[in-house]
Amino acid sequence: MENNAATLEDRREKVVSLAIENFKNGLNCAECVYDALIRAGELDVAPETRAMAIGFGGGIGLSGFTCGALSAAVMANGAVYGRPDPWKVDPEVRGHEIAEKYYRRYNHMVHDFQEANGGVLCRDICSKYEDWHCKDRRKMCMKMIGATAGMAFDYLQMDNEKAFSLPYYPGNMGGAE
Repeated sequence: MENNAATLEDRREKVVSLAIENFKNGLNCAECVYDALIRAGELDVAPETRAMAIGFGGGIGLSGFTCGALSAAVMANGAVYGRPDPWKVDPEVRGHEIAEKYYRRYNHMVHDFQEANGGVLCRDICSKYEDWHCKDRRKMCMKMIGATAGMAFDYLQMDNEKAFSLPYYPGNMGGAE
């Protein structure tokens, strides 16, 4: 069991390292996370899908909204654990199934990210830096990107059965528990 855990930790560290390397090489926050998971062999998708991440940088096109690293973590988990064909789900349960099952994983991801970073909005996370281009902001984002890539990896280890049983955090939009 210990050997397996070490292997899992090595795989996680590879994802984190690749995400940081990506940032140092000019990828945006979302590209860093999504590409690291692909390059580490943790996300079995066409490499061209990394193009979807481009618009999420800077909180979606530098708008300062949801952090791109978090958006990429959600995208990656959705690529593995999302509904491959929602049209095959009975129309009577299709909409309800999402809240009853699927959203639980992402509800927890957002709360974990928020707890680690003091918020989910790029503008709030970066607000203590007067200059977007300053070295200190870049260093903070680089560390956060690595940590978020690690979080994405951790959630990829959780199968849907476990994720579907996670409780919602209070205050979710649907009022579900």
